[in-house]
Amino acid sequence: MSRVPGYLPRNPRRTRKYGVKIEVAVAAYPTGKQQFFGNAMKIRLDVVITVMLVLCAVITTATVLRRELVNPAITDGRVETKPVFISQWRDDLGKGLRLGPAKAPVTLIEFADFECPFCGSFYKTLRTVEARYPKAIGMAYVHFPIPGHRFAMPAARVAECAGEQGRFESVHDQLFEGQDQLGLKPWDDYATAGGVPDIPAFDACIKRTDPMPRVEEGKALGAKLDVHGTPTIIINGWKLGHPPNEQELDGMVKKILAGKSPVDRKS
Repeated sequence: MSRVPGYLPRNPRRTRKYGVKIEVAVAAYPTGKQQFFGNAMKIRLDVVITVMLVLCAVITTATVLRRELVNPAITDGRVETKPVFISQWRDDLGKGLRLGPAKAPVTLIEFADFECPFCGSFYKTLRTVEARYPKAIGMAYVHFPIPGHRFAMPAARVAECAGEQGRFESVHDQLFEGQDQLGLKPWDDYATAGGVPDIPAFDACIKRTDPMPRVEEGKALGAKLDVHGTPTIIINGWKLGHPPNEQELDGMVKKILAGKSPVDRKS
């Protein structure tokens, strides 16, 4: 009777009869089986890894497409457009939170997002230029959170809740100075550093989920003024084509203080 290599008889009595051959088969069978399953597991692992990579690529692509299709016009960064003068710009100041001197000769309106890295850069630029012209520059900060920025809305609520206790500007500064810690650092730390006096009331405020009127007003004003990115800067009525760097902003301030337009009307 011919036998298949590696065959192990199930009958114990017959095992003695084929003892030598079976011992060889038993010795060989596990090794072959281990090699077979080892190769099979390797192939399966390769397949699993490939499938996971494909799924990650599909999910990432779908996320990007969703952002582009849902809100393709709103971004953070340097959105190049021509400067435009807004004749009723003073009426829009009330839509933002006033920072700095109320009657400053140089007045900015900034549409910004606390998570936007370009807004963080402009914050540093503005602070540098402000130091050169004490009491000459004022600003209205307008909430304009970018879709897809996970901590933009929570940070806006943190600033608004601080504002209820008269600490909007100081917490605004803390949020930008600690921008790289958003989501990692407790909101209470920003509030404490910003001098918010009643932390329990602040904690209760940031837990609310109702719409924030000033944030909604900011988004509506941005749509009205055709704001497409953050930061968008309006300086004495001129909506700039891109956020100015330190040299550009310094030059505009000098022109305004000299009684001139901050922007060349021919540009």
